Amino acid sequence: MSLKRGLLYFIGLTVGVGALALYYTSDNETWHILSRARCSGIAVAFIVSAVGWISDALRIQVIADIMEEHIEFKTSLQLVFLNSFGSAITPFQGGGGPLLIYVLHGKGIPIGKGVALTLVRTIFTVLMLGLFVPLSFLFVPEVLKESAAMTGIFLYAIIFGLLFGGLIVISITKSESVKRIAKIVTLWMDRLKLFRMSVLSTVRFLNKQIDLYKQNMKLLFRGGVLKFLLVVLLTALYLVSLIGTLPALAWALGMHVSIEKTILVQGLFLFVLYFVPTPGASGIAEGGGVAVYKVLFPLNMTGVLSIGWRFLVHYLPTLIGAVMAVEMIGLEIMSKIMRGKDDELN
Repeated sequence: MSLKRGLLYFIGLTVGVGALALYYTSDNETWHILSRARCSGIAVAFIVSAVGWISDALRIQVIADIMEEHIEFKTSLQLVFLNSFGSAITPFQGGGGPLLIYVLHGKGIPIGKGVALTLVRTIFTVLMLGLFVPLSFLFVPEVLKESAAMTGIFLYAIIFGLLFGGLIVISITKSESVKRIAKIVTLWMDRLKLFRMSVLSTVRFLNKQIDLYKQNMKLLFRGGVLKFLLVVLLTALYLVSLIGTLPALAWALGMHVSIEKTILVQGLFLFVLYFVPTPGASGIAEGGGVAVYKVLFPLNMTGVLSIGWRFLVHYLPTLIGAVMAVEMIGLEIMSKIMRGKDDELN
């Protein structure tokens, strides 16, 4: 997907669905409650969200250290925002990885290690979020009975969770099969004249990167128990931040909510958002938020809380990432990255 089209889809779906969500859920009481919002509560919600950015940046540093590479904290924090921007304008949030790999490559980190680093980061996040699928079924089954939307989300999460786990296992244990698939795709792309590199050079390059990726994925589990646990801890802190921003906003509006139910429902919802085909899960996140939050809050507050939560955990870091992307990479190169024309960047 091109950069321009991704931006248009993201902005259009976000604004359109967000406006509809507010229009159909808000009433006079909604705006009355908003007018009495605690400024200190909103500040707390922002701080909780910012903790997520910091813990994610530290996590990138630790993963890089395990892979015997050094990344400064400033750079890792920039990567967090760039990932948010790249994810926002591509289907299935897939554009964040290429941007990170490009920046890391510019810092002297091999592409294979960059791929492994970005995938490890995503794998830890998705696997930990995947725990919310069985937990939500075990501890808040009434939510699935109360809401058809939650039942659909639950089934969607199971399907994509199994597919994601299978792909990761295959990529590590069956690297030769991955190489064969890469070779077939390369030959097909060559027939369609989609890039200018020779087939032989491309296949050799991909084989080298696949080997490096496999090597670094295995290195993750050989970096020591303490570093591995630190990655787990920082991932947990990152997710606590994403999930905790919602009840913090509710508290700012003077609302009481079941913490247990909020954690499980929000965790399941976040897991599903990783596998939504729209750019940055736009539209689905806003509209789905209304459907999901009906089991936690009064209907007239679901739209406001959905948009407020998305602003702090997604819109704001995406905006920061967009500014950084323009300054650090430039629009022309970003367009090539989004179109997958990596050969033009080397």
